[in-house]
Amino acid sequence: MFCPKCGTNNQENAQFCQNCGTMLTNTEIQPLNYYEANKPSILIVILGYIFGILGGLFGIFIGMYLLSKDNSSSKFHGRNILIIAVISMILGLILTLL
Repeated sequence: MFCPKCGTNNQENAQFCQNCGTMLTNTEIQPLNYYEANKPSILIVILGYIFGILGGLFGIFIGMYLLSKDNSSSKFHGRNILIIAVISMILGLILTLL
């Protein structure tokens, strides 16, 4: 490692120049590994998308099925399930885009 002040060639792990005493810094660009260390597994991401989409779709299908029944209780729960499924899908899309 060369001293930026006097140009003396020092050892690679030297902290100070052996000639003038200037503090040496490693000028080699170190890649930031913060993102890599905190990056989620691709499998988890894919499963999250699959279950997020299918969960909402299953809710819509079940809600539609219950709405098609003649029972007032089934219609009530079918409507609630549809509302929850649609809201969860919209929130999932919004959060994905953030």
